[in-house]
Formats: sequence, C-alpha cells, structure tokens
Amino acid sequence: MSSQFANKVVNVVGLGATGLSLVRYLHARGAALRVFDGSENPNGLAQLASEFPAVSYMRHDVMRDRLPACDMIALSPGVPRASLVVREALKTGTEVVGDIELFAREVSSAREVFAITGSNGKTTTTAIAGELAKTVDAHAIVAGNIGIPILDALDAHPDAKTWVLELSSFQLESTTSLTPRNAVMLNVSANHLDRYPSLFQYAKTKATIYEGAQQQVINRDDLWSNAMRRTDVKSTSFGLNTPASYEDTGVSQPASFAQLVHRGDIVIDIEKMRLRGNHNVMNAMAAIALMQPLGVTLDACRGVLMSFAGVAHRYQWMGRVAGIDVINDSKATTVVATTAALRGNSAVTWLIAGGDGKGQSFDDLAAAAATRCCAVHLIGRDALHIAQALEARGVPHRMFTTIEDATAAALDSAKPGDLLLLSPACASWDMFRNFEHRASAFMSAVQAWAHARGVVVEGVVNHA
Repeated sequence: MSSQFANKVVNVVGLGATGLSLVRYLHARGAALRVFDGSENPNGLAQLASEFPAVSYMRHDVMRDRLPACDMIALSPGVPRASLVVREALKTGTEVVGDIELFAREVSSAREVFAITGSNGKTTTTAIAGELAKTVDAHAIVAGNIGIPILDALDAHPDAKTWVLELSSFQLESTTSLTPRNAVMLNVSANHLDRYPSLFQYAKTKATIYEGAQQQVINRDDLWSNAMRRTDVKSTSFGLNTPASYEDTGVSQPASFAQLVHRGDIVIDIEKMRLRGNHNVMNAMAAIALMQPLGVTLDACRGVLMSFAGVAHRYQWMGRVAGIDVINDSKATTVVATTAALRGNSAVTWLIAGGDGKGQSFDDLAAAAATRCCAVHLIGRDALHIAQALEARGVPHRMFTTIEDATAAALDSAKPGDLLLLSPACASWDMFRNFEHRASAFMSAVQAWAHARGVVVEGVVNHA
C-alpha cells in the first residue's frame, strides 16, 4: 500500500458510512487520525470505537468551530465546502479531499472509470451501466454514491479494472483528479438549494464531472447538459428523438417511442424493456452511450434491458393489494424525480409525498399531479409548501402527521386498477433515518392495512 499518508495528521470530518471508510483507508496507510462530527452520538461512533479504539473522536460544529491544525482534511460529502472548517483550512493551505479524490489518486490510468451524475436518474443509470460493464468484465465494480463506499470497494477489489461510479454533487465538490474514460451529466433541476447559493452554482459543480473526462455523453434534451459540451474531447448524445448523428442514441419514432436505437441500429423494442416510463428509457440510453468505449455489444445491451427490473426504492413495484398496485419510489427526493414518476404511468394515482424539500419549488410537481393524481397525501416538514402549490392547481390533497395514516387513507379511497405511489419529492431526514427507512415504514403500513382487512398483498417484494 502507498505510504504517502504515513505519519501525516489527518482530520476526518463526518462519521457516516463514508467517514468510516475514510478512517479505514487512511489508517491502513499510516495516517494519524482524528475524527469530528456534529452529532454527539453519530451512527458510526460505536463502530469507530470498536475498529479503531486509538482514534480520537470529538463533537464539532463545522459551521462555527475551527479544527486543530493538520496536514489534510478528509471530508465526508455531507459536510459543505462552504463550512467554516473548509474555508479556514483552505486559507491556511491545508488540503481538503473527499473519498472520490483519494480513489482517483490511487487508481492507475490503466483503469476503466465511467462516471455518472445528474439531478435525477443517476442511480438507475449507474445500475444499468454496471450491468452492461459486467457483460465485458465480470469483475466490474459499481460504487460511489451507490452501494458500499468507494474506498471500501477499492480495498476489497484492488485489482478491479472497470469502475462504474455514481457521483453526487457533494462528492464532486472535493474531487479534482478524476479522469474518467467516459462521463455523463444526465440533467440539472432545482435540488440542494439549501446547500448551494444558486441553481447555477449547483450546475457548475455537476459540470466538473467532465473536466478530466476523455469523452463525454450529453443529454441533448437538457439545456444544462448541452451547455456543458466540451470541444476538446469526443462527445456523443442521447435524447427522446431521432439521433442526428451516427454516434448518438435515441428513438426510432419520436411520436411513439417504439424502438431504442444506437449508432443506427435498433437495440430493443421499448415495450420489451422491463423498466417502464420515458424517464427510464432516457436512463437506459445514457447507460448504453456511456459504456460503448468498453465494447459492449448490441446483443448485450438488449439482454440487460430485457432483464433489468430496476433499483430498490426507485419506482419499484412492491405488489398489489385489493387490486391496487403499490409502487415504492422512496429514493425520489426531488421534484424532477417525482414528476418523472407521475408522467411515466397512465393509471389513476394516489400519491404520498413530502418531507424536507431542500429549498425546491413545488410548482412543477403540482402541474404533474394535476394530470395524474386523484389525490395527494402529504407528510413531513414541507407538507404545507407542497399543499399551497397543489391548491393553486386545484389538486385534491390532505395532510397527515404519519406515513402510516397517509397510506391507510389512500388505500381506503383507492379502487382496483388505481396506483398507490410513494414518491416524496423530498429528503427523508425530517421523519426517518433515510429513504430506506421511509420505504420500510410505507410497506409496513400497506401490510398492516391489508392484515386488518383480511386481504393479501400479492407478489410483495421483500422491503427489509
């Protein structure tokens, strides 16, 4: 292992899953570590004490308190670079890095790295891209903002050649050395405006995924993505229209979206894809375009799209109760994600939404709900803000204090053939540990309702 960190004093800031992975990685390379977090009892504290009893931990307010002097700060993505900790460190010349930056510095140029970011769809796109990669390299690793932390994955698979990375804007903030073989920025919409001063600054952070890329994939239907096109590297594009260039990806008949085409060839009849919704057609096209430098064949693309059923908590069919289809889209934490979920189906929909809105406008959500929803049941911190947008559009809605009550009320009113959709358009932190916990509470509520009425949830997916 590299000894570049031997005897260096490193302050690790943030003790979630990524923070623990930073501790493991740096400790194994000889760094002298101190760990800081804003919580008195963060989730990773017991594990830190068990694995690294000699590493000190201190509660620390990153927005107000300065850190002790060190050689480097290893920053968890949840800690803003605008915090006092980072600003003061940068003034003194102290280096501030994240987990993706450390990964980028260690991997050699012989690695095949493919990078994905965007406001919406990046998890599904990354999962599809990972499946495509495995048709060429069975040992390809999918990591980043998906699955296990990337530094844990790197230590577990040090010889892996192919890496498919989902990258959040938070991770990109502290990354400067990544040089992907190919990269895609899927789209930009209002998100995390509680962290960024403007949509422009948020988009600028997303655009950094292209800075070291050898090639880039552009969403030609997204103005922000188009504006990020570079002239010094090869670019390809995808979109819900007929490709203008041989290299691009699109659909054969824009009026009906009958077939997905790439490089002039039909990849698949869209109706044969297991994933549903135009947003997922876009995700599939982005993944195909992204992975072409690896040599993925059309037959392999076709096979993956015919078998790939989706990502847990992302527009995931959970079962049917009393004739009502139940969809878990708990990972939809933005208005764009929920709007895509609503427009991706034609059934009468009972939507459960709400939580921490992260400074978003809910006008677009209300517009989509007006065309799809029988009613919207609202929970969480920003329920009132969403209700105001819905009221302006005349969308029926009710507010509830718990997800259990919201779910039961929707099922009481829904009819066979209707759709019950959990797609919150908000983060979960105001009421739940994470979006997985929110999904589990939702499915427990569905099952409790079914049990009370003596009906069975048909085909239920394990939600543990």
